[in-house]
Amino acid sequence: MENKNKEPKVKISWFQRWVVNNRLVSVLAVVVLFLTAVYLLHLTKFIFKPLNALFAAVGAPVITAGIFYYLLEPIVRWLHKKTKLSNGLIILLIFLIALLLLILISIFVGPMIRDNLINFFQHWPEYYRALTRQLNKIFSYPALIPVRNWVLSTNNDLNQQVIEWSRSYLSNGIQGVSRFTHAVLMFFITLITFPFILYYMLKEGYKFPDYVSQFFPQRLRLSLKNLLDDINKQISDYLRGQILTSIAVSIMFMIGFSIIGLPYGIWIGLIAGPLNLIPYLGSFLAMVPAIIVGIIYGYHLVLASLVVFLIEQTLESRLIHPKIMGASMHIHPVTVLIILLAAGEMFGLLGVAFGIPAYAVIKVIIGRIYKWWREESNLF
Repeated sequence: MENKNKEPKVKISWFQRWVVNNRLVSVLAVVVLFLTAVYLLHLTKFIFKPLNALFAAVGAPVITAGIFYYLLEPIVRWLHKKTKLSNGLIILLIFLIALLLLILISIFVGPMIRDNLINFFQHWPEYYRALTRQLNKIFSYPALIPVRNWVLSTNNDLNQQVIEWSRSYLSNGIQGVSRFTHAVLMFFITLITFPFILYYMLKEGYKFPDYVSQFFPQRLRLSLKNLLDDINKQISDYLRGQILTSIAVSIMFMIGFSIIGLPYGIWIGLIAGPLNLIPYLGSFLAMVPAIIVGIIYGYHLVLASLVVFLIEQTLESRLIHPKIMGASMHIHPVTVLIILLAAGEMFGLLGVAFGIPAYAVIKVIIGRIYKWWREESNLF
């Protein structure tokens, strides 16, 4: 007997079948909406000019304080757990110790830095003549003639750019002086204000996720706090790991260059630390001044510097970097190089310095959004 309560079959139209229920069309619609939103933001970018001015004023102190926050926050948390002192008192003690160290460094290391700089600039003409003589001897070989021609062409282009820059600077002297004065002023403002920002970040930084999540609906607060925790972990792992690795690299280069007797080896090692903040490329860039000094003083120093570099790279890649950084970033080395090249081209030095942590943050956000989409969307 046929079931009379059976619901009649609903006929699906071609529009529903090929447009509404089509995954490809849905994805294309989302892409079109996203690009439309980006285009509208571009048309209304004048709205964000006040935000740009605000960031230009407070960005440097906040970024500087943020870097020191990720370095000092584990120390403050550990001391608070061990001593049961308040965070405010621990932070003040850390600041006093840091101030004392700066005073001691300026007293004992400052004169040495001054004497080395004076000695370097006094002997610069001799260094330049020796370097030119050695390079001419190297490039005199027939096989290196194309390289010599390329170097001469590059040098001529560089000299021409310097001349054009000098003319432009002299023709806009007041504007150039104004930019220089502004840069110096911002440097001192950052130096004065970032400790105050750092103090409150260390004291009350743990409240930030709860403060932000209170502006969102109740059902989203837990997810938002987890997202902020993931972002905080990615940034802290990267910055803390990179800075500690850079310190270790500086120490290794200073010890190695001192052993082989490389002139100005201590200062070249100090430069190697900040350059190592550029992943995979910093150590190679740090070797450039070492090779130049080696060429001036003798080829045996060039070979010895290369040996120091190989030992440093082995220790860094096999021991120091895995111990400090681990695999927490989950970013492929090729991806890192692409990010560095792209961010450096678009944003210059800031892009090179902050391209990797910015990518890590964007990766966490997109990963969370995609996970939510898979759970909520009928497409999956």
